[in-house]
Amino acid sequence: MQVTQFGLLIGAVGFFLLLYGRVPAMLWLIMICSMLGGSAALFLPALGGASVPPAQFALLLGVTRIILPGSGQLKAANAALRANVFLGLYTAYGVATAFIASRLFAGTMQVVALRYAVASSLFATTPLEFSSQNITTAMYMVCTFLMAIVTYVALRDKSQAIRFTKVAVIIASCHALFGIAGVAFRGTPYDQFVAFMRNAHYAQNDQVFNGIVRINGIWPEASSYAGFGFDWFVFLFECWFRNVLPRLTGPAAAIMVLVLFFSTSSTAYGALSLYAAIILARILLLPQSIPARKGLMIAGAVLVVVIAVSGVFFIFPKFATQFSNLIHHLTVEKQTSESGLQRAFWAKVGLTAFVQSSGLGVGPGSFRSSTLSTAMIGSVGIIGTLMFVAHFINIFKPLRRSTYYGTYRVQFDVAARIGAAASWGCVAALIQGFLIAPTCDLGGDFAIFGGAALALRRLTIKKSDDKLPTNGLESEESASSAVKLAYVKQGISE
Repeated sequence: MQVTQFGLLIGAVGFFLLLYGRVPAMLWLIMICSMLGGSAALFLPALGGASVPPAQFALLLGVTRIILPGSGQLKAANAALRANVFLGLYTAYGVATAFIASRLFAGTMQVVALRYAVASSLFATTPLEFSSQNITTAMYMVCTFLMAIVTYVALRDKSQAIRFTKVAVIIASCHALFGIAGVAFRGTPYDQFVAFMRNAHYAQNDQVFNGIVRINGIWPEASSYAGFGFDWFVFLFECWFRNVLPRLTGPAAAIMVLVLFFSTSSTAYGALSLYAAIILARILLLPQSIPARKGLMIAGAVLVVVIAVSGVFFIFPKFATQFSNLIHHLTVEKQTSESGLQRAFWAKVGLTAFVQSSGLGVGPGSFRSSTLSTAMIGSVGIIGTLMFVAHFINIFKPLRRSTYYGTYRVQFDVAARIGAAASWGCVAALIQGFLIAPTCDLGGDFAIFGGAALALRRLTIKKSDDKLPTNGLESEESASSAVKLAYVKQGISE
């Protein structure tokens, strides 16, 4: 095991928090470390050169803080385990199949290795076998589960909800600024700083297409940068929509979506398009779910962006041509490109694994896929997929008005509103996972948002008042005076 400079720094901060900090402080450290997507805290040569990302290393310290004798967190940990029981079952089944199914079905099919040195062709395959990648992926799944537990424990006290949102604002703002700086200072000594931050053994791609630099900040590639930024954008947008720290969450969401728009990442464009379609469906099916003022502000912001972009393209027509060619290359041409054909082939491998294993799955880490859906059914089969669905329903609560409505008429507790926004953060994590995920690991973002949603969404109005109306309409006068009074006492204006 080799400890990097990031590991030493995180270890020092984590040790201090173990002695003098609380569980929420450990969660803030984990969340901040999640921004270091191209970095490594530890290298594990025994597992084929695998690395431990900073967030997972900080997570180990967070778990230690909970289980330390005298920590007083055992009751909260038990509640977290009960709340995340389906995620725990999903993880347990995934770990079991990673070690058992990969050996049981070894040699029965050809798969694309999750990690390979040199591929002989775009469609190169290898016989299914147990490898170090099964161990690595299984450990990532365990870390995802533990991250949800730590988040739940940290946010079980609703007083931490606002701090959670403020840390999210910091993460999104820094992530956006790193992306902007990478383009603005390209070719300067800033590149050395970026190289220092990207110390992990990942393929580090700085791509340029027709003179346009793709935005990836301190992350390995544009798609992973966009996926992480999209998750936090959706959470902050939903917080702004629910009047949670609107003067902070609104600008942070705005700058993040602008960076995503100019990121030249097909992941960003696909994810933003799907989320825009979801917003449109919410407006059409539940017209009263979005306050008129919020709707006007969204429409006005979109109009300003369209005018600004049109102005830039008018002033710099050459840039407009380059940008439109890039968008065409990343969307229309990508489907028939070598990359698009390769990703389609990877997805087919997941389907083949599902069929060949009779629906049991061949184990996480046994093959590479290109989308979470085929990676999941091919790795953990029907059983694991059903466990995931149950966990997601428990988080998202599709029959609750608080999932779609954003004003005091439905839920007046600010912590509960942040929890509802976190459930949409889980949706965002799944959207980008369905676009680019190579394995069935749900990821740290999903775990953090899921743990936050389960911990905070307990704080709502009576459940009988939180059922989704059949006609999708709700009058302003329907709010009770008690709800209005509680809303005003929190000092949050609509």
